[in-house]
Amino acid sequence: QVQRGKRMVEEPLPLRVFKSPDKRASGTYPILACDGVQYLLGPSVGAWTSRSEVEKHRRQHAAFVKLVRKAAQETQDPALLACARFYARPEQVEKARHAVEALKLKPRERTVTFMLVSGDPASQAVPRPIVERPTVEDYWRRYYESRTAQGLKDAARGTCLVCGRDGPIAATHDKIKGLANVGGQPSGVSLMSFDKFAFRSYGWKQNANSPVDPRCAAAYVQALNDLLRHGLHRRGRSPDRLVPTRFDAGGVAFIFWTREPSDDDFTALFENPKPEDVQRLFEAPFKGVAGADVEANEFYLAAVSGNGGRLLVRCWFREALANVRENVRRWFRDQRVADVFRGGEPSEAPPLWQLLASISASGKADDVPAERAVQLVRRALLGVPLGRTILAAALARLRVAQGNDRLSPQRMGLVRMAVNDIARAEGGGPMMCEKLDPELEHPAYICGRLLAVYERLQYAAQGELNVSVGDRYYAMASTYPELAFPKLETLSKTHLKKLRRDNPGAMVNIERQINDLMLKLSGRFPKQLNIEEQGRFAIGYHHQKAEDARSAAEHRAQRQGAIATD
Repeated sequence: QVQRGKRMVEEPLPLRVFKSPDKRASGTYPILACDGVQYLLGPSVGAWTSRSEVEKHRRQHAAFVKLVRKAAQETQDPALLACARFYARPEQVEKARHAVEALKLKPRERTVTFMLVSGDPASQAVPRPIVERPTVEDYWRRYYESRTAQGLKDAARGTCLVCGRDGPIAATHDKIKGLANVGGQPSGVSLMSFDKFAFRSYGWKQNANSPVDPRCAAAYVQALNDLLRHGLHRRGRSPDRLVPTRFDAGGVAFIFWTREPSDDDFTALFENPKPEDVQRLFEAPFKGVAGADVEANEFYLAAVSGNGGRLLVRCWFREALANVRENVRRWFRDQRVADVFRGGEPSEAPPLWQLLASISASGKADDVPAERAVQLVRRALLGVPLGRTILAAALARLRVAQGNDRLSPQRMGLVRMAVNDIARAEGGGPMMCEKLDPELEHPAYICGRLLAVYERLQYAAQGELNVSVGDRYYAMASTYPELAFPKLETLSKTHLKKLRRDNPGAMVNIERQINDLMLKLSGRFPKQLNIEEQGRFAIGYHHQKAEDARSAAEHRAQRQGAIATD
């Protein structure tokens, strides 16, 4: 039972079950203590058995019972012995079958498991599945290896690239599931596969080209399938905590884990960062809530996607968990910027999909190249500086944006982060603050502020228009200021003349602001701005708009306060 909003709902708990050593698409191959309902209880026409499957399900049930009895005899495990006694009483099996028929199970629910129940009714012990008993696990491990060895008698031999042991090599590896939404086939993809003659070297067949021990081949496939599962399923550090191991962005699946269990939910921080969670992340170093064992823990991440039947590993890294937490804190801090739509208050932490959408040509997160999603995640988790690729994509969108879209805090946060990263890496130019810096005299920054003032002047003189001077001249002003601003200066004289007649107070204020900015430029506009300077131009424009929004909100509050006092 878990709380979901205002009500309690039931969520299935994760259960580890045994892997079959056989291909179960055809034939009769039971799994010990946990299998399909037809294996456990036999055929049931109308419930889970069609008339054509009666004999097949009868064979499967007989094979399952035989395996249970054999395992019980060899291990003398009390739970398996209890199961064997249950199957020795046909009337009890029939009773159980009728009870399961009454449940009217859906096809996906027709896998059940034996449970070991305490013999003492007063006991508070939680029943555990038999498949989790150490004795039963040891038996299945031996059974699995024995069955696998039979199929490897004629297999090629070599040195495993994973563990370094000499021995038989797995000719083929199982499919990796869960990548259909990021370019893979629904039936599964392969990380290591040599299914065509052109892929083979020196006549080696199939995976002899890349030798892997069967146990290692099964292990990496199972690990990937587990990590690629959506939702909460991995045990955290706290006993009652489940955490996810995957989030998707830009057509890439990012799977991650830690060496020791951790309660960190990085999926939530990337997909839906809540203000309270981000604030808690900021305060953690000062409140001593990071955890005593965080220094010794390590964090791992792989960025994968599908290409038809192949698995692509786009990125792989490992880092100390303490460093990852600090990098995530910097990620959210470095992209904060004054938000025009919140009256100049700092912007809220955006989800990753909004950042990708802000630099997408179509405005859709799924249309960005996968490499850009990888770049953002590496910046967030590893602290790898953003390069000019992200900055160029954001500026390209700014040049064609209209109206409020040009004031997107998500896009401007990326521009600020990229400009500062480049400045730190190359030692060029001042750092960009999250709000207006009246002391900063960088020419590109001043030009951006000046365009915002010209836009405010036009609005004050003419009111709301379909196309503002910002819409008309932003692209030119942000790249060739020397060409754009003389035209803007000419327009401003017309607007100032009209405003002098209609609102002299506003005219004096805006004209003084224009003169102050022109003085900082010494009356000369830059001929051309490079990509970093275009970023500073964009930030200057945004900062001035946010400052104007803050000032307007402050004046409204003062007027409302004066009216309330009167």
